[in-house]
Amino acid sequence: MVTKKVIQQLYKQYKQPPKSADELDISLLFDYAAENHGIFIDEDNLYIGSVDPSSPFAEIPLSKICQIVEFERFIAIILHASIIFLGKEDSEVNIHVRMDDPDDSSSVWNRLKGLMGKAV
Repeated sequence: MVTKKVIQQLYKQYKQPPKSADELDISLLFDYAAENHGIFIDEDNLYIGSVDPSSPFAEIPLSKICQIVEFERFIAIILHASIIFLGKEDSEVNIHVRMDDPDDSSSVWNRLKGLMGKAV
């Protein structure tokens, strides 16, 4: 089961993308998610067909992926500030957006706080 503690551990363990996309376990995507999620990869990007095309998570630069991890029911695509969970047996997609990275001034939460502070 993917709990909040597991998610925090993923962010902690996989902070940076590897030096090359060749180091990612991309085969997990094709073994478990290609059919249900319309996975396509070109030289630079990963495309996820089960995600709305207008979403920023529909097309992901391979250089931004920190790791791909298998769970019992999901394949997790770990990015610096978000994790995309793709169902292994269906087209279910769940996205966790990291809002609490105090060390990252560009995190979603810190950017929102900055905007709110300027508006007041």
